Amino acid sequence: MLHLITGQKAKLSDIGASDSLSLNANLTAGAHTFDIACFLLDANNKLIGDAYMVFYNQPATPCGGVTMTQDASTRFDIALARLPDTVAAIVLTLSMEDATVQALSDSRIEVVSGGQTRADYAFSGSDFGQERALMLMQLYKKQGIWRINAIGQGFHGGLAALVTHFGAEVADTAPVETPPSSAANNATDTTKQPPPSTPAKPLNLKKVILDKPGNQHRISLNKNDPAYLKVEAIWQDNGDNNSDNDDLDLRVGILAAGATDMDYVHAPMRIGSLTAKPYIQHQGDVQSASLKEPGKETVLVHPDIAKHYGGKVALVFSVYSAVSNGVVSIASLQPKMRMAYQDQVVECVFNPNASPKAKSRFVYTYVIGIAIIDEQGISLQHSGMTSRRMSEATPRLSWDKLEVQLHMDGKPMFKPKND
Repeated sequence: MLHLITGQKAKLSDIGASDSLSLNANLTAGAHTFDIACFLLDANNKLIGDAYMVFYNQPATPCGGVTMTQDASTRFDIALARLPDTVAAIVLTLSMEDATVQALSDSRIEVVSGGQTRADYAFSGSDFGQERALMLMQLYKKQGIWRINAIGQGFHGGLAALVTHFGAEVADTAPVETPPSSAANNATDTTKQPPPSTPAKPLNLKKVILDKPGNQHRISLNKNDPAYLKVEAIWQDNGDNNSDNDDLDLRVGILAAGATDMDYVHAPMRIGSLTAKPYIQHQGDVQSASLKEPGKETVLVHPDIAKHYGGKVALVFSVYSAVSNGVVSIASLQPKMRMAYQDQVVECVFNPNASPKAKSRFVYTYVIGIAIIDEQGISLQHSGMTSRRMSEATPRLSWDKLEVQLHMDGKPMFKPKND
C-alpha cells in the first residue's frame, strides 16, 4: 500500500487500483460539524453541471459514476467508465460548519479497489491554519490515464465558497425555526449520460441541525416530484471493545389526529408497509456498530401518509437499547436522526447537555425526534427525552385538541414479540 504525502501523485494502475474504486474519508473533529463533497470538474477546473456535485443533498451523479454513502464516515464509490467524457478531474473536499480545519484530529483518506486499500493519505488539522475548508484528494485524467493526487490544500471559506470557486451557484438558505414548546405547534442506468446543457437550479446546501429540545424545522412536500421520506437512526461504536452491546433499535410510533390508539413500526417483527397502513416501512434490523462502520437503521415514510389517514399524523422516533444487549449508556453511542426528503436534510443530533439522563447505563430509550405530518409538509422537532431508569417503557403520544403530547409510559416492546 502506498502512503501518500501532501502533493504526491501516482497512477491508479501503479497502486493496483482499477477504474472501479472508493474514496473512504475517516475524519475526526470532536463535537464539531463538517461536510464532505466531491466535485466533478472539466478541463478548466469548473463543475461540469450542478448535478455533478455529490454531497449530502445530492448523493449521486445522474450517470451513476459517483455515489456517496454517509454515516460516521463517508465513502464515495466511483466508476470511472460511467463518467461523461467531459470529466477531467474529481476533487474530494471537506468544509467545517462551526470551526476551522484545525479542529480535525488525526484523519485519513483511503483509496480502496478490489476490496483492498491501495493507498492512503493521513493528515491532521495541525497541518493547517485558519482555513474552513480543505481540498483533500484529486482523481484526474492526464494523457488518457487516471491518476491520484494528495492535494492537502487549505481553502478560506466554507462549502458555499468551494461551490462558487468551482463555478456553481448557491441557493439561499433559511434559518432554523424555534416554535412554542408544544410539540403540536412544532408542527441505475449503466450507460454514460452527458452533463446537462444548461445549469440546473442553484445548489441547495442547506442542512439543518437541531440539537436542543424545542428546536424545529419544517420540510415542504413537493407533490409534483414525489419521493419517499427517508429517516435514518445512526449511532457509533461506544469504544469499549465489546461487539455485543452496540445495538440500538429504531422504533416509530404513529398516531393519527383525534385517535387514541397508536401503531408502531420496528424490526424485525413489525416492519410496516408503504402501500397500506401505517404507510411507513422499516428497512431492516441492524445489530452492531464499529469504529469504521456505524450502526444505521432506516425507515421510509410515504409522502401522502396524511392524506391516507385523513388528517395530521404524529410520529415519534426513538432508539432503544435492550437490557439483553448488555448494559451501556445511550450517550456513549451518540445517536442521531437524519430526515431527508428530496434535497432537504434535517438532523436531530445528540446533545449531552440537553439529555443528561442518557449518560446512565440504566436508561434504555432515547427519543430522537417528533414529527407532525400534514398534506403540505413535515414539522420535525428535536426531543431528547429519555425513559426512566430501569424502565423499558415505549414512548407514547396523545392528542390534546390540536396539540400532541409525549409520554414515556407505553407498554414495553421487544424484538421477539408482537406488541
